[in-house]
Amino acid sequence: MRMRIAGGLAALAAGIVLALGSESHALAQDKTPKVDPPAKEVAPEFVTAHDLRVRPGGTPNFGPETPRVGVELYQHKATNSIIAISEAGSISVIPAGLVSTDRTSKWLVAHDLAVRKAGELEFGPKTKKFGVEVFTENATKRLLYACESGSVAFAPIPGGLVSEKGPRWHHALELKVRAPEQTSFDDAKKFGVEVSVDENTGGLIYITEKGGIATAAAPATELKKVVPPKTAYGLVPQVRTANEADFTDKTKKLGIEVFEDPNANVLLYISEAGFIATAPNPGKFADTKGISWKSAMGLKARKGGEKTFDNAKKYSVEVFQDNRTGNLLFISETGSIAVLPKP
Repeated sequence: MRMRIAGGLAALAAGIVLALGSESHALAQDKTPKVDPPAKEVAPEFVTAHDLRVRPGGTPNFGPETPRVGVELYQHKATNSIIAISEAGSISVIPAGLVSTDRTSKWLVAHDLAVRKAGELEFGPKTKKFGVEVFTENATKRLLYACESGSVAFAPIPGGLVSEKGPRWHHALELKVRAPEQTSFDDAKKFGVEVSVDENTGGLIYITEKGGIATAAAPATELKKVVPPKTAYGLVPQVRTANEADFTDKTKKLGIEVFEDPNANVLLYISEAGFIATAPNPGKFADTKGISWKSAMGLKARKGGEKTFDNAKKYSVEVFQDNRTGNLLFISETGSIAVLPKP
């Protein structure tokens, strides 16, 4: 079996840049608006499914006991998107396009990604390593990253794709995320985030200490100094469970913070559940604030190895427009988030 490629530990002295928020942004949390007419589930179309073997961090080879992560792909015409959802309820989204008749996936490479917790200044023997496998997803002609946590992320297939290289540490962040009832960052949750270059693709991999992953394009120039992210604004959408037909006062609220990461010119969305999503940084936000509900769906996801949907879990996914950027924000009831950038 091919060995896993390890990376990250070479940067033992790498600093973590804190994003603590500022008082000027402390009250900028947008609440879920009233939905009229009441939200209705829009039926997605099943595309394909993958049974992905994902090794835990530090495991060099595949074996009979290697865990499997089930991933389903759906096309959602209302948002013109294709959504991947794992058995853990983690989501990733890309614009809908032509779907190939080849509905298979092929293993490409794997990474061990070491992620420091908030407050952990250096990598060490106790630093958590997440196993991340990378596959070519042939139906969409994309790469599909799958973490042992169950988090998934699409990425483009670049020209010159290789499979012999490891990740190269790029920078790290420590981000604070307020709960829905919090207006300041004083007691907000902290999450450690590591960012690496996948040298097989040239793209970036973001991973949080909870194992939430996202991908982004790498900056054109080499990073000379890590600079702090900029706190932009907060969002507080309501997210229904699969059993809720309408929004009510009891519907769960989710805290999401939005940051600008100038180290990669990326706009970051991070939820209080520790999931992360990326989009190109527009550089300027629209004057129109808040979020607008657009659609919703229920997606079934089978566990790895399951052939039928008889025991598949159904997850609710809400879709909102971020009015400042025009991006579509997809939110799973698990707190996993994905962003479809404005065209």
